[in-house]
Amino acid sequence: MVAYDRFAISGGGYNLDDDDYCDCEASEDTHENLLQDLDSCAYCSTKLIKIENNILKESSYRDYCLWYCRKCRFWQARLYTDLLNHCMPPPVHWAYVSKLREFNAGLPDCCSKQLAMHIRWHPHFLYSCTPKRFEEFVADVFRANYADVEVLHVGRPGDGGIDILLIDAEKEKWLIQVKRRGSQRNTEGVGTIRDILGAMVVENALKGIVVSTAERFSQDAIQAANAAKAGQYRMIVRLVDRGIFDKMLDPILPDRPWLIPIMQLDAEIARHLAHRIQSDYQLDLFTTPQSFQLI
Repeated sequence: MVAYDRFAISGGGYNLDDDDYCDCEASEDTHENLLQDLDSCAYCSTKLIKIENNILKESSYRDYCLWYCRKCRFWQARLYTDLLNHCMPPPVHWAYVSKLREFNAGLPDCCSKQLAMHIRWHPHFLYSCTPKRFEEFVADVFRANYADVEVLHVGRPGDGGIDILLIDAEKEKWLIQVKRRGSQRNTEGVGTIRDILGAMVVENALKGIVVSTAERFSQDAIQAANAAKAGQYRMIVRLVDRGIFDKMLDPILPDRPWLIPIMQLDAEIARHLAHRIQSDYQLDLFTTPQSFQLI
């Protein structure tokens, strides 16, 4: 579950509710002015979705506000529930704030959703993580982007320049080479294209992909990939730069991470919010073209 802190609002302060499921780590018991009425995300500057309303019925009063960033999945929420004409239980007033797990350059296993959020919040992290962990993360990203594919991380010393093997729905073999550069300003050169073409010849494969954290591929690299496709053997080399890879993170990010925590507290409010904000995955499926095609 994506990490967040939950706070009980009482007496003008915010008291941390240290339940296991919310993965809380804060040490202070009271936090003043915790929720800010933000227009844009404090992490990636994307305009936030803000939904607020109150629901008055004969037996209950509910008031809520949700702030949500579709790009990096940051969210915060305020929920108030009062069962009218009842002495017990008392009104419930909660605040939620999503938070980021901090990672060092080693990258722990089995944390793809958190890691994708971390990269969206701290883009330069890609240039300091270890090559092996980055290769494993790239494999997870391809699994999330394409159904009916088999993805195997094979990167190791003496791997012939191939880090990931992908078998698509047509049983075609794609060789993937991953290049983690030290800076986004780097340019991926033609030597990388020649390397993967050589590996494709050795492995008897006609399709390959180069994933690089560089900002762009050089003109010579692009021309080499185009020449290979137009050549006798029609060898395809897809080029994935930093910008394309960032778009490929969308399917691996959590889908509306606020939904389960709010559902656990107040199912009615959660249903209202889910109706107002469509699934991130459905939105991507119908409104945005796939950033990288395996064709």
